[in-house]
Amino acid sequence: MAELRVRGTDTVLTDPTLIKDFVRGYGLDYEVWNIEKLHTEAAKAVQAETEQQRILTIFADEIEALKERGGYLSADVISLTPATPNLDTLLAKFDKEHEHDEDEVRFVVDGRGIFTIHAPDDRVFDVEVHPGDLLVVPKGTWHWFDLCEDKTIKCIRVFESAGGWVAHYRS
Repeated sequence: MAELRVRGTDTVLTDPTLIKDFVRGYGLDYEVWNIEKLHTEAAKAVQAETEQQRILTIFADEIEALKERGGYLSADVISLTPATPNLDTLLAKFDKEHEHDEDEVRFVVDGRGIFTIHAPDDRVFDVEVHPGDLLVVPKGTWHWFDLCEDKTIKCIRVFESAGGWVAHYRS
């Protein structure tokens, strides 16, 4: 489950309902999906050419509902580990404050990472996402992202356009 920390305060939230209510106040959405679906007998029986396709198949109902709600068109799976070629270069694209012209939608399947949100009221808070956490950062929201110490995350990404989003960095 996620952990939300408000910078400059002692506020730390771990209850999913409190996190959802807090981020909703800034236009974000947070949900918890049943990550245990990956480990059921039915999930183990899913035949797919790749692990990414297997994950998308297992969470197909949730993804379709999300697409319908948000007008999203496509989904994929990204997997980052310390063995990922040019990992530091790849992460450098995300660890500077930026916004997008479309929502950034991530469901964590494995590992963990930290979305840092710079809200319009200048409040800055970190949402550390874990397996089972879905976070939707709406377009136009200033934020940045980094992996935790183990540098491992696997996420379902959902996009509004086939080309994905483009980062616009704050100067």
